[in-house]
Amino acid sequence: MGRVSDTVGTVNTTLRTLLMLVLVGGAGIGGYKAYELYNEPRKQLSDKQAELDTTLESLKKANSDLAEQKQQIDDLNTKLAETQAELEKVEVRMRLLKVQRRLARLTVLEQHEIAGTESAQPAAADAEGKSSTNLVTKIEFVEVNEKGDPIGEARQFDIIGDMVYVDYLRVTFDDKYIEESNLDRSTAIALFQRIFGEHQEAAEGYTLDTVGTRPTAYGRGTEMSEFETKIWSDFWLIANDKDRAAELGIHAAHANAIGMRVRPGMTYEIELRATGDMTIRPIGEQRAAVNENPVPAQPPN
Repeated sequence: MGRVSDTVGTVNTTLRTLLMLVLVGGAGIGGYKAYELYNEPRKQLSDKQAELDTTLESLKKANSDLAEQKQQIDDLNTKLAETQAELEKVEVRMRLLKVQRRLARLTVLEQHEIAGTESAQPAAADAEGKSSTNLVTKIEFVEVNEKGDPIGEARQFDIIGDMVYVDYLRVTFDDKYIEESNLDRSTAIALFQRIFGEHQEAAEGYTLDTVGTRPTAYGRGTEMSEFETKIWSDFWLIANDKDRAAELGIHAAHANAIGMRVRPGMTYEIELRATGDMTIRPIGEQRAAVNENPVPAQPPN
């Protein structure tokens, strides 16, 4: 009986031990499963956060690259605008360089020898290119508009020789006024002074325009502006005073002259470029201004 009791006790103990093992094992497995169920979302959340951080960093870099590219585009647009502005200025300069204002037309009416001179050589030049002092050239001078139509009265002059000179006062303005196409200062302006021959002193030439008055070709059908009046009335004061010239935007103011050895029956046109260069060139056979009563030549000054 006692052995049976011992055996039963041993079995019970074994069963209790097995039960405890089962309970402990179940608890361990349950705890692991609980830990796994608890930790997995956190791990997934951490992974997602890492992905988000990576995405945000990529987006930040992309935004930085985009901002840099935008800045580069803005810089290029600025440079393009500056280049375009410079090109426009160059185009204005180039266009104005080609602008020519018709100012006057000179027509050779006749050439003849001075009577009673044996050594006369009509319309011919000597070996040095000088014409004979015995030759008289009658010319007609008239100012014209942009279309070449006469404005003002035609005047006739007797020039000694066949080399004719026209001197004038010239004013050129600073580039900024040309670039701005300023009405008064976008091109050079000129005032005719005298016309004379090769064998005449300039001071003895025939007066064309009077200093202090606006040139006929610049009349534009209006009264002389205060700006123009100031230039022509104080021309030599301005020419000799750089500060006064600068106030008016004047780059240079000085006298100049053009000359041409003329031929009978020819007509020549005098033009002024925007740069201030004056030219005289033949335009064909005689085309005198229509004027039945031309103004006679005034005695040389």
